[in-house]
Amino acid sequence: MLILISCSLFFAAALALLILQIVQPKAGYAWFAATGGATLALASVLLWKTQAPFDLTLPAWKPLSVFPTPLLFRADDKAFALALSVSALTLAILLTAITRSAIVNTLTWSGSLALGGMGLLAVSAGNPLTLLLVWSALDLIELAIQLPSAQGETGNEKIVISFSTRVMGSGLLLWANIVSAAQGNVFDFQSIAPQAGIYLVLAAGLRLGVLPLHLPYASETSLRRGIGTSLRLISAVSSLALLARAPAEGLQSAFTPFLMGLSVLAALYGGWMWLRAPDDLNGRPYWIICLAALAIISALSGNPLGVVAWGCALLLTGGALFLASAQHAWTERVLLVGTLSLSSAPFSLTASAWVGNLGFSIPFVIAAQALLMAGFLRQALRVNARSALELEAGWGVRMYAAGIALLGLFQLLLGLTGWAGAFQIGAWLQALITALLTAAAVWATPRLRLLNPVRAHWVQGSASSSLSAAYQGLWLLYRFIRQVSQAVIAALEGEGGMMWTLLLLILFISFITQGNP
Repeated sequence: MLILISCSLFFAAALALLILQIVQPKAGYAWFAATGGATLALASVLLWKTQAPFDLTLPAWKPLSVFPTPLLFRADDKAFALALSVSALTLAILLTAITRSAIVNTLTWSGSLALGGMGLLAVSAGNPLTLLLVWSALDLIELAIQLPSAQGETGNEKIVISFSTRVMGSGLLLWANIVSAAQGNVFDFQSIAPQAGIYLVLAAGLRLGVLPLHLPYASETSLRRGIGTSLRLISAVSSLALLARAPAEGLQSAFTPFLMGLSVLAALYGGWMWLRAPDDLNGRPYWIICLAALAIISALSGNPLGVVAWGCALLLTGGALFLASAQHAWTERVLLVGTLSLSSAPFSLTASAWVGNLGFSIPFVIAAQALLMAGFLRQALRVNARSALELEAGWGVRMYAAGIALLGLFQLLLGLTGWAGAFQIGAWLQALITALLTAAAVWATPRLRLLNPVRAHWVQGSASSSLSAAYQGLWLLYRFIRQVSQAVIAALEGEGGMMWTLLLLILFISFITQGNP
């Protein structure tokens, strides 16, 4: 029941804000209602640790021949760590929202709460069918949030592209179910057919937004820091939950080395672009690409706990950086905790990330991780890029600081007691080499033009990317097909539409009767 209680608190708070928006649009206590609901939800998730592991099984659908597995939610160590990170991020978004004066509409807070509740359901999904349904609901919520902020036809097209990409990822998960059923296996996370493992990796990769590289969200800075952070990070972690649940042996196949190589290239590309990003918001897509690629590498190397570690780092360290929009001495020190969390140092959040067999990819993974850490340090130390904290009430300053400090605190706690195997030394030699390379990259960044940040519009568009060019070609093909279909529809609906209909009907009848005596 704890899973339902935690999710219900998020959804109830979101519904309360919607009602307040209708009944009392200018209610001054909307922010208190939002933060109160998020605080209670976070407290209830902390109680998971006292009873984990436990399951929540919903009544089975009928007929049982079509739906042999019921909807199942499981709260184990993996789900607890990810759920705690999702809840902490949602509460931090609301606490720091007090510094973003442009956000006066409670609908954005309601959207963050709803995404937090869906994130809890995604990370606790106990079988692929449950995860598939949660993914579908999460996609619809994201679509409802993004469409009102779209700017013109181009903005709508980008949102449709993003939505279609995620649906394709869900389709691959469904195809994995079909492949597993063809082999006579019940498709759950414990018994996955070897032939279906590659589809799980591809499904997670598509939903993580590797294609296209930049997902469309609200362009306003205030929205991008608030609801945009929820959209990007929680959506990414809901996709990583698939790899965290899948057993290591289920992902091993003849294509594993090929997928490992592609993931290494994606990690290097994301780390390089993140290092050269002009600011944290423009570089956020590449932050997600790099961390998602590192998580996939952990899964392919036989270490699903590494997926949990990188997923928590994506939420907590990334959330603290993207929400830090104002200058504050203590919060700037808290951001530096993220460097430790990303380093894979002993007893850190990602200390268990490289326990698996990395093989030939070790030097490339070290390079990608060093680029990630160097970019994080550069963005965390850019104090002048943040606006001055102008709040009259002292409690507002404390709420903002508490939101950033909350994420730093959970980074330290999860690294020590987050899950079974979290408190360990890990690959300390690899962490040491990564730290040295990070220091060298930080030192060389202001001295080498190659490492200097690129212009913002170049990062936004990614015009030089061959992947974007290929994707643009597919989009042009889609537009051509759409124009042809519209021309056909216009012809049929015009003045001669009846004659065209009769002609097509005669041709259809002639083809049917052609083979009859």
